[in-house]
Amino acid sequence: MDFIPEGSMWLLYLVLFIGPFVQEDTAVIGAASLSLSSSQPWLLIYVTVLAGLITSDSWKYWLGWAAKHHSWAKKFGQRPRVTKMKHAVLNNAVKTLITVRFLPMARIAAYMATGFFGVSYLKYWLSITFSGFLFVSTFFLAFHLLGELVGEQIKRYLPFVALGLVGTVLMVLFFHRRFGERGQH
Repeated sequence: MDFIPEGSMWLLYLVLFIGPFVQEDTAVIGAASLSLSSSQPWLLIYVTVLAGLITSDSWKYWLGWAAKHHSWAKKFGQRPRVTKMKHAVLNNAVKTLITVRFLPMARIAAYMATGFFGVSYLKYWLSITFSGFLFVSTFFLAFHLLGELVGEQIKRYLPFVALGLVGTVLMVLFFHRRFGERGQH
């Protein structure tokens, strides 16, 4: 890591830990990419970004929990569609939490909904920890396997391809949400 001054490697790990608080997908892809070309042990990079991911998701439950204690939220929670969603989330909490990990733009709403609907925090935390492990492991495994199969060339270009794919997916979701709703009115 020539770009980091000697004795300041803790800054790299701090950025890897804080990255998921800013943008989870990019942080995980960046860490997986960094683990290919880094002189640092890949396992330490993996553990740091996974810990950041779990920590960044752990508090989102409490936003939903806090919201349900307000009168406006109680009224919202009594709507028929919300009640139907509540039963679906409560009956399928683990499956929902594991699935939304892999659905950009759905995570935060689902995590807050589990707090709002009263899913046990232990069930929530264990589910996001397991799904976080699967998510981070998938990217690290894919990057390392492709690195082994294709060789050194992939290590140079794969991070850009991965970031391009994430950017494309986010753009499609943004445009669909932004302009798709207008067409429905």
